[in-house]
Amino acid sequence: MSYFDCYLIPVPTTKLDMYKSFSERIGRVYREYGARGVVDCVLDEAVVDGTQFHAEGAQAQVQDALLRDFKAAAATKEGETVILSWTEWPSKEARDRDLPLVLADPRVQPQNNEETIFEGARLIAGRFFKLLET
Repeated sequence: MSYFDCYLIPVPTTKLDMYKSFSERIGRVYREYGARGVVDCVLDEAVVDGTQFHAEGAQAQVQDALLRDFKAAAATKEGETVILSWTEWPSKEARDRDLPLVLADPRVQPQNNEETIFEGARLIAGRFFKLLET
């Protein structure tokens, strides 16, 4: 059963190209070690806050509840956007066996004089089993 490492990453919008290059580089390494793929999505900044609910009246149903979007969840600062990223593994066992090999590979380590892209301490991470795919 597929297993996923998932992340919300606040990234300065001026560094999106750097992030993309970084993720392409390490994504190749992850796949060499058995990951099925790495997906990175960037937040659609054109969507106005409060309009993220697609069902007619869905927002009204929650009434006065505090609604959070991805920018709030990732605690973005001025000039930052959100990357939603996940790595798919064939199974939890494959992930637990192969991820240490990925992380030990020098190709996923910061390169000489490589500028920091995002604050790693602010990254939000979780591990997930696939529940359903339709």
